[in-house]
Amino acid sequence: MSRPARALIAVTAASLASAATAGPVAAQPTGGEARLEGTFQLTGRVTAAHDVRGEHVGEVVQRTWTFTPLCVTGPCAQVRLVRGRAAGTDSLILSQTAPGHYAGSGRFFTPLKCAGKVYGAGEEVPFKINVQITATSTATDGTTVASAISATYVNKSRLNLTPCVIVLGHDSARYHGPAVAT
Repeated sequence: MSRPARALIAVTAASLASAATAGPVAAQPTGGEARLEGTFQLTGRVTAAHDVRGEHVGEVVQRTWTFTPLCVTGPCAQVRLVRGRAAGTDSLILSQTAPGHYAGSGRFFTPLKCAGKVYGAGEEVPFKINVQITATSTATDGTTVASAISATYVNKSRLNLTPCVIVLGHDSARYHGPAVAT
């Protein structure tokens, strides 16, 4: 047997012996057991930006998202999300799709210029949001709560609500970040 192989066997045996004598390890709560509640400060990266003014792929953005559970205790089947974006805020309901995972859809409107006139709600932007709890902590009352999340925002197409023929774009982003102490 070669010297590297003997060394690998010795290190593996030592690690196993150490783990066996260390005693039981407390299980960390999973995201599926956690309550999604509170405000999160997210860092995002634009992953797609086709014909969206002021956005480019790779751009890093900061956003604040706030979650309000729609049940009294524990992980809820639904939570309300109020999310900040560059030019406003959106409110939508997310439904639990699996333990620690939530999804929902919404829409917002943006101004669009057509034949020299600006239509205040000239463009409808439908979008989907997916959220995953990535870390948990225990609150002072013993409740397991989300302490960090990751999320995606996807807008596959936009709708022109003006009388003009205009090529509209789409965008998407990935986010991650911790809960903010309140």
